[in-house]
Amino acid sequence: MRLAVISDDLTGASDCGAQLIKYGLKVAVSVTNNEKISNEKKTVIFNTDSRSLSKEEAYKRVYQLSSLLAGGNFDVIYKKIDSTMRGNIGIEINALSDALLPDFIIIAPGYPQNDRKISEGKHYLNGILLHETEVAKDPKTPVEESDITLLIEKQSNRKTGHINRDVLLSGPNAICETFRYYKQKGIKYITVDSVEEQDFVLLLESLISLKNKIVWCGSSGLISHIPKMFGLQIEENNRFLLSNHVLPALFVVGSVSKIGRKQLRYLLNDRSVVGIEFNSVTFFSEETKTKEEIRLLKKRAIEAFGNQQSAVLFSSDLVEETQKIGKSKGLSAVEISNLISKTIGEIAFHIIKECKVKRLFLTGGDTAQQVLEQLGIKYFHLLDEVEAGIPIGKLDDSNIIAVTKAGNFGNEYTMINALNKFNGKKIKK
Repeated sequence: MRLAVISDDLTGASDCGAQLIKYGLKVAVSVTNNEKISNEKKTVIFNTDSRSLSKEEAYKRVYQLSSLLAGGNFDVIYKKIDSTMRGNIGIEINALSDALLPDFIIIAPGYPQNDRKISEGKHYLNGILLHETEVAKDPKTPVEESDITLLIEKQSNRKTGHINRDVLLSGPNAICETFRYYKQKGIKYITVDSVEEQDFVLLLESLISLKNKIVWCGSSGLISHIPKMFGLQIEENNRFLLSNHVLPALFVVGSVSKIGRKQLRYLLNDRSVVGIEFNSVTFFSEETKTKEEIRLLKKRAIEAFGNQQSAVLFSSDLVEETQKIGKSKGLSAVEISNLISKTIGEIAFHIIKECKVKRLFLTGGDTAQQVLEQLGIKYFHLLDEVEAGIPIGKLDDSNIIAVTKAGNFGNEYTMINALNKFNGKKIKK
């Protein structure tokens, strides 16, 4: 199976790739190098880093990459989107459609395993309509619409159809007939319900019989079932184990999601871990003190590693206060967030180099991107998962083992589980 994936951010690319390594596939996530790989045995997750770009720039990046992949004889080209619908999704789907000229783009963002469900076209996050969750207040790409069909139609300015779960449960004939109807109507974009993982299976198995050119678009939920279409099976014993020789780890936490903060609090309760807070309010309001504050942050991390302790560099969660100060200086919400991510990335880079860090945990797509770019990393080679959708792997040919995590993924134990995975210890479920 030749598979190429286009993702709009780094942690999303990585959690998507984590679904594929279970099938024995060799998966590399592109950090900055969006070029075709000649090794046909390797699946590449391309990262356009376009989630918070302007619509015009996002379209351009996805169109260019899609055009490059169009001649690559791939069995599947998959567009990875955020499971909470953040980003330039409609615009990027337009770029895919214009470059690849498919009959249909099937859009299934649900991820039932992580309690992201689509029912009758409405997106529910942990049982709550999407526009009523913290995603609606995302500092960079807020989502204020729960109807995914309407959201795609508004963003793309193109007609969009939908398939409810009752059609999926009616079987292959009903599903295929619905697609034929949409084809007659000239509707290419089709959103799909997903309340249970089995809904993806019903969809995929039914569409095998259609002779249409299809581009798949979804989160990590849908892609986890695609290898089965090509006869691949999950390899239960394909696990990556580290020795139980304890090495200090650096955790870089840029996300301010509620679940991410809960994970952070749990991690900081561990006596082997030192917390180092980057105060974003101080960063924007007391510029004369910024250099000294950054120097002290680096010093604390170096001291922690010298004492064989792990360090957690995390941004403060004072989002509203930070944005208020930043906007008073003429900065947009995106510019504020980018400045914070860039600065945390620079601090982390110096700590990694100074302390020769060999275990690295990154959460928040922008933060992860900044850290790996500054390290000069081109590919993140995935080896295993810490938990569902949270991959662990190796950075290029370095000796750094890394874990990446989307901000709102995981449970309260996720960060401590990553620390235990680094140290060859048992993880909590």
